[in-house]
Amino acid sequence: MTDQAGEFGDMAMNLHDQVGVLATVEAVLEFAVEALHYDSASVMLMNRRRAETIAATDPLVTTADQLQIDLGEGPSLLAIADHDDVLVKDTVIDDRWPKWAPTAAASGIRSALAIRLFTAHSTSGVLNLISTKPYVFGEGDLEAAQLLALHASIAVASARSEASLNLAIDSRKNVGQAVGRLMERYKLDAVQAFATLQRYSQDRNQRLHDIAQHVIAHGQLPD
Repeated sequence: MTDQAGEFGDMAMNLHDQVGVLATVEAVLEFAVEALHYDSASVMLMNRRRAETIAATDPLVTTADQLQIDLGEGPSLLAIADHDDVLVKDTVIDDRWPKWAPTAAASGIRSALAIRLFTAHSTSGVLNLISTKPYVFGEGDLEAAQLLALHASIAVASARSEASLNLAIDSRKNVGQAVGRLMERYKLDAVQAFATLQRYSQDRNQRLHDIAQHVIAHGQLPD
């Protein structure tokens, strides 16, 4: 138990050192397979209310995820909807998903564990573990996976916040540069130039950032 606690401590430090959401997720999956010895693992994250597989250890778990997305049912989607972890002991006898379970079984997927990733306000995604053998996941596996998911939730939320912050900073820089271009080309003051960008953004139903990029690239407002 002490050794595993030390492994999780090292993993938490490793996650903190990763740059970006993808690198963070890949580090989580590497730990799941190499340290916890799970057969296959993936992470699905919510993106505009849709679950997407961000990274996976092998094609089998990618297949399991995609089947859920295509069929609209499965343990990962249930974990997201119910905000709770989901265990599949054997896909051959599990009748909760009449389309996904038999299709997964035919693909060689016999057991699965969907552990939700969450923040204080919502479920942000799922850590998926699968095996080609039935009845693989026991109580110890569930506890270890939940601890891994807790660290992953914190790391992914931090990486996403940092990415959003960097995007916001880049956007502000672009808008500021575009305002300068408009001031020079059309002899406007800063307030007038920014108001012009906003008006074009609203009239065209385009993001302010996109209008600013056009001005930077072409030296003038869109036609």
